[in-house]
Amino acid sequence: MSIHRTHGIVLRTRKLRESSKIVVFFTRDYGKISAVAKGSRKPKSKFGSSLEIFTRSALIFYKKENRDLHTLSHSEILSPYKDLKKDVVKVAYASVAGEMVERLVPTEEANRHLYLLLSEALKQMDLADRARLEVILSAYELKMLHAVGYGPELTRCVRCSKPVKGDAWFGLVSGGLLCTACRDKDLNAIGLSRDAVKLLRAYENESIEDLRKSHSADRVTREVADLLNSFVRAQIGEGAKIKSLDFLDRMRETGYA
Repeated sequence: MSIHRTHGIVLRTRKLRESSKIVVFFTRDYGKISAVAKGSRKPKSKFGSSLEIFTRSALIFYKKENRDLHTLSHSEILSPYKDLKKDVVKVAYASVAGEMVERLVPTEEANRHLYLLLSEALKQMDLADRARLEVILSAYELKMLHAVGYGPELTRCVRCSKPVKGDAWFGLVSGGLLCTACRDKDLNAIGLSRDAVKLLRAYENESIEDLRKSHSADRVTREVADLLNSFVRAQIGEGAKIKSLDFLDRMRETGYA
């Protein structure tokens, strides 16, 4: 075994025997890892609240070679995101962000850019009011898709490479915008308004913090959110649904989110 230090965000935990947990982290230097936190369920555990979901902490763990389950030695909170955890709607949005990492990122494949992106999304959700959460999640989804190689083409027609201006279509299978001449080449193409295309490009190019400050939920952000959620599902495939996204959709349908 070798000892390693890094920073990590708790994505998920599950009970192990009477007093321990298995914790899934997305880390800065090692990607997605799983580690046993021995005694972490005891009332006076040395880990305290550092293993709560979405908490970002400094970690020390022992890595077992040729094993996918390691041993956590130390965890010290860096960012608790307390306001996020107190709001069930914020938790629902954050759960989608975390589960996307679980579904789209292979185990122990380092991606520091994506770690920083997830950290920033959680920070902005922690700061935001509910009206800004849709913007934050959509911007994160698009940026994350680019970070893992699934990013859509948003400047030119993905089929013929002609610049796309004004209203457009988005090919869920083709993976980007389609011009009028090419829209029939993707049977799953979704029509987009001029404002939705503009907002998609803003999500691609502007920081999540700036987007939180400048946009709040409206008809256009909903149009873009529905599109991105459909595109994410197309990339994941029916065999590995993002359950938290389905739950968030139900919350939206009832007007709760």
